[in-house]
Amino acid sequence: MTSNFLYDQLVQQHKQPHITREELLRFYQTYEPGLKSSTFAWRIHDLKEKKLLTPVKQGLYMLSGKPSFHPIITPILKKLGQTIHSLFPNAAYCVWNTAWLSEWMIHQPGRFLSLVEVEAAATESAFYGLKDQGYSHVFLNPDARLLERYVYEERTSIVVKTLVTKAPVVLENKIVVPVLEKLLVDLFIDRELFASFQGQELINIFNNTYRQYALNITTLLAYARRRGREKDLSGFIDKNTQLNAFLHV
Repeated sequence: MTSNFLYDQLVQQHKQPHITREELLRFYQTYEPGLKSSTFAWRIHDLKEKKLLTPVKQGLYMLSGKPSFHPIITPILKKLGQTIHSLFPNAAYCVWNTAWLSEWMIHQPGRFLSLVEVEAAATESAFYGLKDQGYSHVFLNPDARLLERYVYEERTSIVVKTLVTKAPVVLENKIVVPVLEKLLVDLFIDRELFASFQGQELINIFNNTYRQYALNITTLLAYARRRGREKDLSGFIDKNTQLNAFLHV
């Protein structure tokens, strides 16, 4: 029997979108009663490599084969990332733009932010470094008053903020960007900064990203824990979103 045949049988027999490691093992054992643990581990690895099985949290997987999130890196954003890396080659950083969120929203904001997140030791230097490089409308950790009076008055602004230690980021098109799970957590926590993405729009963003892309609930909650808001985020997910099924498996 081929691996594709077994996967087709698995999808037909298992009606839920997620499956536990134990359920997956029992399924394979019906076809291979003497299945060794090493072989089973390879079966899981093979399915993950083929994007047919997506880890959600420890011992839990999605069968949908949803793709990973790969944002569009505009030339302007790429240049911004390259500038930060050239100025501070040893500093942890990431860059992104709130325009990425548009596809998951109903009401489209008229203004967008470019975010530059840099490790604490280099955050202030990054702010001045960008201004020295000719970037305009650059703001350092703006508070609510600054956001309302200046940041959102510009059609495009750059916000420099401190990158949380061990925040989940990834290299995309030669610059470092946040993973989707980080975006969701930051939107939930930094409500003043991301005021345009709150309320029902925040629920829309969570639900639409869940439907469209592979999400790792372990990564999501671990990052929220680093920011001291895991319990609050879990409550929001449980009450408002379609991700709540993962909290009870």
